Amino acid sequence: MENITDIERGAMRLCLKAFGQAAEAIGFTKPLGEYSEAEALQVIEAIVGGWAAAMAAHHDSAKYPPVRGVAPAADPLDENPFSGMTDDLPWKEAAK
Repeated sequence: MENITDIERGAMRLCLKAFGQAAEAIGFTKPLGEYSEAEALQVIEAIVGGWAAAMAAHHDSAKYPPVRGVAPAADPLDENPFSGMTDDLPWKEAAK
């Protein structure tokens, strides 16, 4: 990777635990050149999965930056809080 940001580098650090767990399951004494394809893919999945999860978590936390003194905004991807109010619309009753 070129021009790695601090966020990406932090995500790399966060995937070290998953990498260590995958390597431990395979065995630390086994040389990398002797890994089977399945073992190599297990390590790659641990690293890439950990990195992607860390980047997704950062993205979610940065989606709506906090503003001092203002209540956090609702996520626009959540269910519409007004979806159950269709019967309460005054112009719907007037049109009957």
